[in-house]
Amino acid sequence: MSLRQQIIDDHIDSTAKLLNLKDRDMAFLRLVHSVITGQSIHAFNPSDLVDGSFDKQIDTITIEDSKEDEATVYIIQVKNTDSFESNKLALMKNGLSWIFDKPKLELQTLKNQSFIDRISAYRSTQGELGASNIRLVVAFVTKGHTNGCSVEFNQEAKSIKKTYDNGTFESFNLKIWGSDELVEAISAAEKRTKKINADIKMKYDANNPSLIKFHAVGLKGMVCSVPGREIAKLVNADKSGYLFDSNIRRFLGERGNVNSDIRNTCISSAESHQFWFLNNGITIVCDSFDAVTDPDQPVVKIKNIQIVNGCQTATTLARAAKDRVLHKDVLVLLRIYEAPPVLVNKIVLTTNNQNRISSRDLRANDSVQVEMEQRFNKYKLLYERKVRQYDKMAGVDPTRIAPNELVAQSYLAVVLRKPSDARRRKYRVWSDLYSKIFDDGVIEPFVLSFLLYKSAVKWLKESGSTESSDDTTRRLAKNGAFHIARIGAFFWRGVDQWTNIHTMPRQIESLMTNEQIISPHFEAAMSAFKNVVAANPAYANDLDGAMKSNNLDGDIERYLHKNTTKAAPKTTSSKLNSAKAE
Repeated sequence: MSLRQQIIDDHIDSTAKLLNLKDRDMAFLRLVHSVITGQSIHAFNPSDLVDGSFDKQIDTITIEDSKEDEATVYIIQVKNTDSFESNKLALMKNGLSWIFDKPKLELQTLKNQSFIDRISAYRSTQGELGASNIRLVVAFVTKGHTNGCSVEFNQEAKSIKKTYDNGTFESFNLKIWGSDELVEAISAAEKRTKKINADIKMKYDANNPSLIKFHAVGLKGMVCSVPGREIAKLVNADKSGYLFDSNIRRFLGERGNVNSDIRNTCISSAESHQFWFLNNGITIVCDSFDAVTDPDQPVVKIKNIQIVNGCQTATTLARAAKDRVLHKDVLVLLRIYEAPPVLVNKIVLTTNNQNRISSRDLRANDSVQVEMEQRFNKYKLLYERKVRQYDKMAGVDPTRIAPNELVAQSYLAVVLRKPSDARRRKYRVWSDLYSKIFDDGVIEPFVLSFLLYKSAVKWLKESGSTESSDDTTRRLAKNGAFHIARIGAFFWRGVDQWTNIHTMPRQIESLMTNEQIISPHFEAAMSAFKNVVAANPAYANDLDGAMKSNNLDGDIERYLHKNTTKAAPKTTSSKLNSAKAE
């Protein structure tokens, strides 16, 4: 066993302990899923799991909507082995054909119902958005070493790329990862405490104004021009990816129009001198900087560099330099800000608005998120405002971790009564709905709605709803946890208002000490949910599409307020009655 394989084994053991899993294969899967998707390891959706008999060598299918008209789909296979078997990859290719190519009637012959359900969910998304608006990430991961893959394995990988990386989708990325790639990815996420300092050569002419300095109320900034090779050298030397920790935007690859144009310009002997005029430049924040205007060796000395805007430009330049095709006359406009954290956050928000943004991470350092983290401690809950924030903390009870993404989704679903948005459009909680969700300092609605969602997920599994032989029940259970939480909350509390905070601490205590108190209300919620769906033939014909529809939220609202007395279960619990007194 190599050193890196041992490192991965250690991560598997820590993940198993963190999540209280006895199955090391499942612990490895959860670890890989978190690394590949960038999701919190505690926010895993069980409905994504298709692993089991007749899974066609596919473990999870995760659909992430990044905008109203865009989605990223992660299809992951994980093998807790030290090798890459070509026949397993060939079987995975067959599984991909079932997802993308098989007619609906033939899908019913599959013996893995979870696989059928996820294929249906994917096809509903593709039918709505179109394949050209879907980014596909297919990952085949083991603990082996990719440099030891057989000729047959590499041929199978090439065949998959040829089949699907053909312009049908917005992008197609096949990740063949082993212990080396996993360790690098995990290390990149963990080495965020590293600070990068650098002396960057700049273009300077004392007789021709070539830099601008600006000071205002303790703030300091500078605009200058630097050779593209300087930026490329900086990026290529940063193996941890720390440079882009605050940029929040992953490199989008070179197939898109913007990045392909950047590359074409910087490698063109005819156009490289125009790069400064054609590119928006790069924005850096830092602890401090100092411009040394030595006419023989002008540099800007920067401490703790963060590139907050310009990841696409910087990474494209770095790749061109690695390929030895970057022209030496490429110049880049550089903006440098020496600023306190509060201003850094504003700079990040206002400069990252050109390409796709991971808005959740963008908001991670907002003062409101820091305050949420502090106030969740009141109920001994750990508010995870950054992915994997508590994974290395000893003695942490995973049931106490509240990923901010799930907290925001739960609030949107239960308090704001928009479960369809919470399920399908979670990106909205970090964009246009952000100020509406995080609008005041009252923490109880956030805590209670999150606990209700968690309880709904647990009840749906323990009640057998997610494995029901009834097609409607099973599919509603797998994709409708936010809807069940919203309806169940109404039945339990008796109201849709969340302004009376005096009763909520008692309700929170009730759920934290006895989750069974909500079970009869979830049972009634499932019955009500099925009634709402059955009343609209369009919903019944496309359940996956229905649970993305805002019309469904309105129908639920009308059903609840019209049928409350008939649908809600009876209870004589004095504690519950006092909780309903709102």
